[in-house]
Amino acid sequence: MNNETNIKDDEQRRLTRVSIPEHPQIFDVNNNTVAGQLVNLSIEGLMMMSPSPVNPGTLLQFRIPLQCCESVVDILVGVESLWCDDTDESGVCWTGFHIIDISSEHLEIISTLVYD
Repeated sequence: MNNETNIKDDEQRRLTRVSIPEHPQIFDVNNNTVAGQLVNLSIEGLMMMSPSPVNPGTLLQFRIPLQCCESVVDILVGVESLWCDDTDESGVCWTGFHIIDISSEHLEIISTLVYD
C-alpha cells in the first residue's frame, strides 16, 4: 500500500458517520429490487449489508427511504462500491460505497442527519 492510499484511508476515517439503527432497505433503482440494508452513512459514502457480494468498482443507482424530521424522504444516490467483505459466517456481505452522484437537496438531508 502506498503513502497516498494511506492518506486517503485516514481522510475517509475522519468523516463523520452515523449508524442507522433501523437499517432501512436500499433499493436498486434500475430494477426496483432490494439491494440490501443501510448500516451507516456519511456525506460521502455508506455501508450496506446484503445477502450477496457487490464487486469493487460496481456502479449502482440507489433509492434509500430515510426518516427525516416527521416524514420519510427517498434519497437518490449514484454509488461506486469500494470494498466488499463476505467472510461473515452468517452469510451477510458488507459493502462500502462512495457516493458519486447526489442532488444538493438530498446531500443537505444527509448532512442534517449526520451532523445534527
